[in-house]
Amino acid sequence: MIKRGLLILLALLVILLAILFFNAFTFNSRQPAIAALPAPAVDPEAIQHFQEAIRFKTISFTDSALLDTAQFFGFQRFLQKTYPTAHAHLERELVKNYSLLYTWKGKNEKLKPIVMLAHQDVVPIEEASKSSWTVDPFAGEVKDGCVWGRGSTDNKINVISIFETIEKLTKENFQPERTVILALGHDEERGGSGAKTIAKLLAQRNISAEMVLDEGGIVTRNKVPGMLKPVALIGTAEKGYLSLLLTVEKNGGHSSMPEQETALDILAKAVVNIRQHPFPPNFAPATVGFMSHVGPEMPYPEKLIFANMWMFKSVVIGIYEKSAAGNAVVRTTVVPTIFNAGMKDNVVPTKVSATVNLRLLQGDTSDKVIAELKKIINDDRVSITMSTEFLNEASATSPEEGFGYQHVQETVKKTFPETVATPFLMIGATDSRFFGDVSTNIIKFSPMIDPIGFHGIDERVSLESFQQSLWFYEKFLRQ
Repeated sequence: MIKRGLLILLALLVILLAILFFNAFTFNSRQPAIAALPAPAVDPEAIQHFQEAIRFKTISFTDSALLDTAQFFGFQRFLQKTYPTAHAHLERELVKNYSLLYTWKGKNEKLKPIVMLAHQDVVPIEEASKSSWTVDPFAGEVKDGCVWGRGSTDNKINVISIFETIEKLTKENFQPERTVILALGHDEERGGSGAKTIAKLLAQRNISAEMVLDEGGIVTRNKVPGMLKPVALIGTAEKGYLSLLLTVEKNGGHSSMPEQETALDILAKAVVNIRQHPFPPNFAPATVGFMSHVGPEMPYPEKLIFANMWMFKSVVIGIYEKSAAGNAVVRTTVVPTIFNAGMKDNVVPTKVSATVNLRLLQGDTSDKVIAELKKIINDDRVSITMSTEFLNEASATSPEEGFGYQHVQETVKKTFPETVATPFLMIGATDSRFFGDVSTNIIKFSPMIDPIGFHGIDERVSLESFQQSLWFYEKFLRQ
């Protein structure tokens, strides 16, 4: 009887292994067979233009009163002076004082237009970090094969690459088949009101775009474990953005006679409870797409795992959860970012507050997560107020079979040699989140290779990336 049972178990094991390996064997590549063409050398003047663009301190401060309008107007005059042919062919509009909207008329008015986004603004330099920079953060210096400076990666490489390309094409009297709309927001780093206004304006004009292309994923050679080829992360969706203010009010008093429980105690307990009870993990549609495109290109045993997610989903989630970036891909995240309490060291405060920031996974709405947080905190003394200034639900997912993804994928394959193109979930926010009424094909991709220092010290991007970025936008617009 025992022998028979063992034989049955062995047979089941053999069947299971056969299923696993059959699925892996038939886990076919989804990459189109397109050969890349070598990028032409970069005109030294284009590099100089990129450097000059970085020297404009188009900074978005949290306090909008600190906005240096001269820097923005100076940058816009620089674009007009540097790219005169482009400005002669494109209609230019100023939106909300500082954002720019360009229209490049296409040959065929029956075709839907495409919208290209980039943003003029950059994040500030922390005062305490200035001395840690290797170069002046606004000098636009070329060093060690890279262009250094604040905004080099986020997002002036896109702005300059697009304008260099349009200037080149208009000088050749090239006219695109489709109308091209270029939107350059001025405050993406503090909420994107400029892009939001542009999106509303286009919707009011009844413009239905074939696709929207904004910043987003990159080409990476080292950020996808197990991959031996470069991977182009083409964003097809992005997480939502929600900030909540947790407030507690309770009698304070002299610090020499504290109550058993203070307002700060209550708030601290609420925050700890939130952090100790993370939202459940799940795979967004864009992440499922990522696995189906990257999995077939991986060596064993990774290929075997991705080919059999019905069995290994919990294993893959466990791997994702081990890193901060991976964990953000598989769940709605919540983290405290600001605490406000107290005015003097010997006074127990009566009112305390904490701001917590959430990035919402598809399926987790703001109402749903607030209700869940109330259950987790389980204390009516903690009030929860939702900030509506930057509230955005998670975006819809652009279809892989749609024009937007297919066109970007094809351009990537023609631009970056032996690169695997894949859908990708953006965990950060972009201006494109406002354009849902303009197009259902919204793609988030920046054609650069492993940039360094997003929003940090020594921000820089390689000259190779700039070369490939120019080539990408040329191929994108010529097709």
